[in-house]
Amino acid sequence: MPRIAIVISDGVLMSGVFEIADALSLANRYTDQQYSAREDLPPTLEVRLASAGGEPVRAENGRVLAADEALRGSAFDMVHVAPFAVGRPEDLGERLAAMADVVDWITECGSVGTRLAASGSGVAVLARAGILNDVTVPVAWWLERPMRRLFPHLTLDPERAITAHDAVLLAGRHVAEPALAIRMVEQLMSPDVATWIERISGVNAYPDGPDPAHVFTTLVLKPDELVARAAHWLQLRFAQKPQMADLSAVMAVHPRTLNRRFVASLGMTPVEYLQRLRIEAAKRMLARSDRRVDRIGYLVGYGDPGFFKALFRKATGLTPSEYRRQVREGLISP
Repeated sequence: MPRIAIVISDGVLMSGVFEIADALSLANRYTDQQYSAREDLPPTLEVRLASAGGEPVRAENGRVLAADEALRGSAFDMVHVAPFAVGRPEDLGERLAAMADVVDWITECGSVGTRLAASGSGVAVLARAGILNDVTVPVAWWLERPMRRLFPHLTLDPERAITAHDAVLLAGRHVAEPALAIRMVEQLMSPDVATWIERISGVNAYPDGPDPAHVFTTLVLKPDELVARAAHWLQLRFAQKPQMADLSAVMAVHPRTLNRRFVASLGMTPVEYLQRLRIEAAKRMLARSDRRVDRIGYLVGYGDPGFFKALFRKATGLTPSEYRRQVREGLISP
């Protein structure tokens, strides 16, 4: 079970804490709904609020926020430094000096390959820890001047909302935190879960431009609102053996009409679209996990391992095992 620490300190902005915590909670709920009937999975992510010594902190709005543990209490798979109030921009250096314990711990986390994330003023903590030397750093406009003074060697970009670089995720502005949360889910769990949260929340996880490597899209031959709604319905249920009769009933159209409009809009039937969703999900599981091939086929909706392998080979030209090997050897992109 991946463990995530959200680092809190005095003056923390509670919205920056709970944007992340709520998105991770939604990710757990989706995973349970989508896969619990197929594999007995515990809640996928464990989220902990961590302060320097495990003490409560006083948020910027005056409320006291309890920590679950101290920073050095245990290991984490990802650490997110929540934003905090600075006061005057020129006070940033003094604020970072007061957070020396947090900065030192972040440096240690980076040295052992822990995934790191930060938003708003929390980005400055990663900068002080020496994590961002090769990163284009998104920065809030009001922090740009003190950040340039404190870290003249960094590449700062006040126009950029989010940066993803290797094991580092950054959001320069508080308004980008929902998108940052979805990108964290994408890294910790899968693009499928992230896409679901993006769709139900209306948040654009790629405010600086799309990343087609993480999203299954098909050429729209003819825009059709009915097909868009039906495709969304399938995306939310692709692993649950959705029936086309149920889809037709929900959309209030005859199955033949639905088929005809799918073909006219996407160039494929609803069944073919469902199969593409499953194959794309299987590809991501093969690339990102060590689950057995048969188990992956089962999780994405295929009870017959042979049928799954045949469909996968037809779609990719490779067996699932060949696909996994070639991705891991860097011969093909996931």
